[in-house]
Amino acid sequence: MIVAVDADSLDTAAADHLVYDLVAAVDQPVVALTHMVSGDDRPHVAVSLTSTADLAEPIRAMVADRNVGLAVTRPGASEPELAGPSRLVRGAYVAAVEAALGTAGRVVRWPGHEQAHGVLPAAELRVRCGIDHLEAIGGVPIADDTLIDTLDFLRPLRRDGRLILQVQPSAGALLIPFELQHQQNCCADH
Repeated sequence: MIVAVDADSLDTAAADHLVYDLVAAVDQPVVALTHMVSGDDRPHVAVSLTSTADLAEPIRAMVADRNVGLAVTRPGASEPELAGPSRLVRGAYVAAVEAALGTAGRVVRWPGHEQAHGVLPAAELRVRCGIDHLEAIGGVPIADDTLIDTLDFLRPLRRDGRLILQVQPSAGALLIPFELQHQQNCCADH
């Protein structure tokens, strides 16, 4: 089952907070992603949660008093259940489709995310954390014994049904995640 919510989050930080709230409300193992929604007057971020459990009712209850778009896809259903303002339903639908196809999204929660601690060899990180592929920015080679400092925070991407963790060079011949937990906004100082 996939439940996607578009709460018109303006950035990934706001969408992450929504994901954390939804994950707490369902109390089930999930794969949770954020999805960029474009094509209207203001790009924004929607979220999706995928699970074998029925997530629809806890999530509906959690967002009942919010102005959100909702798309619920159930296994075997011929079409999704949609609710909310049309602009936000469109964003939720886009998120649900991307989650179903595995073509896009920034992964916030997945089985294995809780194992992302410390410095790990690339091969162990992939196995322990459920990462399918490591991709170095700038084409830096990654061998199985290349050390990666997780910084206790990973945000892989979903591409072609796989979890792809982008990494970058750091001091001491280590690689670190490309997306850091505490991002500095571009041009934040002017």
